[in-house]
Amino acid sequence: MFPQKNNPSQPDQPSQGESEYLPQGGISEFSISNIVDRLDPAVIIDKLDHALKGEYFNKEVNRWVMNPSKKPWVNDACRGALISYVTGVLNNNSTMSIINEKELSNLMDSVIESLIRMFITRLEEFGFVPPGPGYTKGEYMNIGQPDSARMTMVMNMVLGVIYLTYSRAKNGMESRKLFGALSMNDTMNYPHHEERGGVRRLFGL
Repeated sequence: MFPQKNNPSQPDQPSQGESEYLPQGGISEFSISNIVDRLDPAVIIDKLDHALKGEYFNKEVNRWVMNPSKKPWVNDACRGALISYVTGVLNNNSTMSIINEKELSNLMDSVIESLIRMFITRLEEFGFVPPGPGYTKGEYMNIGQPDSARMTMVMNMVLGVIYLTYSRAKNGMESRKLFGALSMNDTMNYPHHEERGGVRRLFGL
């Protein structure tokens, strides 16, 4: 006989495919891991690295390819410095923080100041002005008319990545999403607990 689906003594059992994603215990660790991975700025930083190289993702060949001009936005010295800096200020802790509008503004002011100082003190090394006579010896004079248009575009690329990542932490937006998922998992695992799960109680959510 076929099982009686409406019989309360025989609750529906998930199919094999469903059980992989929605186990009896609640939200799977795989699902929670996916949330954490989605918050990780490492993927965004990797895309920025490719963009600074002058590359774009070609879906037809499923890989990063150089733009038709074959010219990168910045040289290797500049790209290395920028990626190192961005990696230092963006991590999982950045997106899981709880910051308000004023704190976000202060963070961005600090980032802008840091990038401007980095650029104006390393113009020659980063290729924004023509190399001087001592360039091959590592002597940078930083004189001449800088390529301000390219500097502005590169600055905006980096600032956009940092701002959009920080803004996800505004008012704890992303941390609440994650803790909400964990709380749901906690509640489903322990159905006799009170309405708020242990994780939600712990963080006061």
